[in-house]
Order: sequence, then structure tokens, then C-alpha cells
Amino acid sequence: MTTRVDNAIPEQVLDTVKWGSAQLTDTHTLKIDFMDTNKSLMLRPKGQLIFGRADESTNTFPDVDLAPYGAISKGVSRQHAVLEVNEDTIIIMDLGSSNGTFLNGQRLLPNQPRVVRDGDEVRLGRLVTHIHFK
Repeated sequence: MTTRVDNAIPEQVLDTVKWGSAQLTDTHTLKIDFMDTNKSLMLRPKGQLIFGRADESTNTFPDVDLAPYGAISKGVSRQHAVLEVNEDTIIIMDLGSSNGTFLNGQRLLPNQPRVVRDGDEVRLGRLVTHIHFK
């Protein structure tokens, strides 16, 4: 015999999963926390921002140079990923990097955009960051 259960979800279950907002306004700033350091980076997202590491020998200079955050030793490509403001959301897209881009532990397929939410973990190679909307 099956017991009928009320459709209500216990409050303790509701508190276990919290998704950050995907809504980005013109007043938001992105705060990128680098997990292996005590460093953060604040950005005003507009249009596209290419993340990678600068390399003078190939004349490669991404919009956001991650070399000061350990990018070279952590396998970040010269042009690794792009963050783009898309109406009122931010998307991330891997640019065919050697060591991959991961969103909350899931490897992204190259050139396939994914929505970034407040509090998401983004890993570029082995460089782990958390992104916050402030």
C-alpha cells in the first residue's frame, strides 16, 4: 500500500540547494575570487571580455590577463575563455583551450555558451575562481 504524501516540500530541503541569480543589471560589478590566493579582481562587464594569459612572444594580450594569478602554472591558454554580457545575463564560452573551462565542475564544450550565475565556480585549466555579482 502506498501512502499519499502532501505536495509540500519540507523547509529543510528547500534550504539545501541555493542557486545564485543569473540576473545582471547595469549597476553590477563582477567580483572574481581566485581560490588559491587571497586575490580578487573587480570588473565592470561590458560586451565581451577574453580571459587568458599574455604572451609577448606571440603578441597575445587578452582583455583579462590571468598571469598574475598563476595562469601559466595552472594551464590557462593564451585565449582561454570569453565572458559576454548577453542582455541581462552573463555567459561564458570556452575558446578551444588546451586544458578546458569548467562551470561548477562541468567541462564546457568549445564555443558553446553557458549562463553564469552569482556564486558559480569557474575553472580555467586548474585555475579555480568563484564569480560574484556585486
